[in-house]
Amino acid sequence: MKYTYLFIALLFSVLSVGQIERTIKLKVAVMQNFVKMNEKGEELFWQTKGKITFSFVNYTEEQNPIFKALFISQYQELLPIYKKMVVSEDEKDTNLFIKILIRQEEDYRNLLTKQQLKRYLDKLDELEKNNQQSNDSYSSLFFSENLLKQYKKSFE
Repeated sequence: MKYTYLFIALLFSVLSVGQIERTIKLKVAVMQNFVKMNEKGEELFWQTKGKITFSFVNYTEEQNPIFKALFISQYQELLPIYKKMVVSEDEKDTNLFIKILIRQEEDYRNLLTKQQLKRYLDKLDELEKNNQQSNDSYSSLFFSENLLKQYKKSFE
């Protein structure tokens, strides 16, 4: 029985690492696509994040400019870190990129009302459990609660 628990813990650990590696690749790939758009990349970044999250949480008119500004500043913060990471291929730069993504996710969540946060987390949780393809798409830009906990454990 003791070995069964140990095996399950080890298996969960391996699966978590696999999920983190897969989603890091997705996050880097989506950033790469925005960067390839040159000056349009920033606009597409905030519009994409805004449209997706709006469909989850339904921002108020007062919140729209706040989230637009947040997503623009997120892109502007990530861009130089991403560019450095790609050139250096240094693990420290990759870790910084990931830590910034974690903090940005928390910044976003802190601006939501309790009801909006619940809808956001419920939607991401639903996708994570029931639709792997859609989950991969959303994981390229956002973190489910489960994924965020895994990242924090691995990178902080």
